This record gives sequence, C-alpha cells and structure tokens, in this order.
Amino acid sequence: MSGFRDIGVVPETVIWRGAGMLAHDEQGRVLMHLRDDLPGVAAPGLWSCFGGEVEPGETLEQAAKREFLEETGVDVSGDVIRPLCRFATIAHGGGVLHVFQLERPVAAQDIRLGEGAGFAFLNRDQLARFPLIANLRQAFSDLGFI
Repeated sequence: MSGFRDIGVVPETVIWRGAGMLAHDEQGRVLMHLRDDLPGVAAPGLWSCFGGEVEPGETLEQAAKREFLEETGVDVSGDVIRPLCRFATIAHGGGVLHVFQLERPVAAQDIRLGEGAGFAFLNRDQLARFPLIANLRQAFSDLGFI
C-alpha cells in the first residue's frame, strides 16, 4: 500500500511488518497506549500507538483494524483510515511499522483496553513530555504533532 510517509531510514528488506493506528478524540488529543512493563514486552513502560504484527495473509489495513479492535474494543470497519507514516522498529531488526490515521474521533468511554497497562488521550505538550518509543517520537516530530 502506498501513501505512507517514510520517517527516518526504512529498511529496504523488510523482515517483520507491523501495523498501527493513530486515533484522536473530539478535542484533537492523540490516543496513546501505555505498554506493559514486563519481561519480553517490546518497549516496556513506554507510550505508543495501538498496533502489532501483520499476520500471514493480512493486508496492512486489515492488520491495523484487527489490532485496534483487539486492543481497544473499537471497531473501525469501513473506509475510515488512511496511510500516515512508516518507520523502522527498534524491537525487530529489519522491521517496519506502518501507521494509519483514523479519520473519526474516538471517545474514552468506548475503549475497552484489551492489552497493555493503560491508555490516555494526550495533547501536544504531553506528547512532548511523555516517554514515547523513540521512532514514534521522531514520527510525531516530523509530522508536526510535537
């Protein structure tokens, strides 16, 4: 799928593919996911967008929607997302995370957290201060979110 803006150096040979979803609320705050601080969890204790690995036979869009549903309980059926950016992952050598933008707002009361330590809607100042995954921080900077 085209339309993703490359952030930083993206590997030419992709060994692992992930898909994530960037969502916002009515106030324009960005929905972020606090990753578990447990052994074996990539980027433990850091804030990230919701997402995960693309399963065999899935498109990037299908994976992003599935992961978002599994992790938030929010169904994003239909034509409501668009490619936003992609960047190398730190946790997977040769890995690339493809991030989609959800084009409709999400309300906190609609979220049923299915994975992770928590979630929050963060404003621009909070995004700049909170401990984000480094490559996501770079993406937010390049995209003008922080």
